[in-house]
Amino acid sequence: MTEIGEWLHANRRKPTRYKYDHTDDAVLVTVDFLAAVAADAFAVRFDGICCPSPQPASADPPQSPTQAVPPSINVRDAR
Repeated sequence: MTEIGEWLHANRRKPTRYKYDHTDDAVLVTVDFLAAVAADAFAVRFDGICCPSPQPASADPPQSPTQAVPPSINVRDAR
């Protein structure tokens, strides 16, 4: 978790949503970014999977039907 915080700070990125789940054998961190470039860079750095977020990044509705859903990154760390 410290590495994630350090990366966000060093790259001046602020996620729009951050979710942390764990089970007996794994930790799943989901991070949403407004910019796809930030999501891609985060996914590369932490061996994550980049996919459309199932939740909107804000309570405001999209401005147009073609507006992209912000990407969400899932990073799984097996214990």
